[in-house]
Amino acid sequence: MGIVRERRKAETRTRLIEAGLPLFAERGFDLVTLDEVAEAAGFTKGAIYRQFPSKGAVARAGPGARRASWFIPLTVQFAAQGMRDPLLKRRFAQVLAEAPDGGSVEGQLLKALSRLWPASST
Repeated sequence: MGIVRERRKAETRTRLIEAGLPLFAERGFDLVTLDEVAEAAGFTKGAIYRQFPSKGAVARAGPGARRASWFIPLTVQFAAQGMRDPLLKRRFAQVLAEAPDGGSVEGQLLKALSRLWPASST
């Protein structure tokens, strides 16, 4: 991929994150649609799906995601869905394996979930 295309891709990704995180924080993760995130960033919903596999991936991509008010409810929701979906189960196991030390409340939640997560998830 060319340098210009890589730069444009990174800028699109950044604009989507910067548009999505304030919306999630203001209105809550469940109430914000991908269409709203795309519109706020000046793109179509297709741009989001070219950059991210899901709305949750947009939310987790931002550097402040773990400090956002919706992080804990979103993580619990993701874990519950992961118990029923094999793909999400594997992805969540990866997230838990990469979780930082439990210095913050959010980190403690991830570490606690990693101890409870079924061993067959990995």
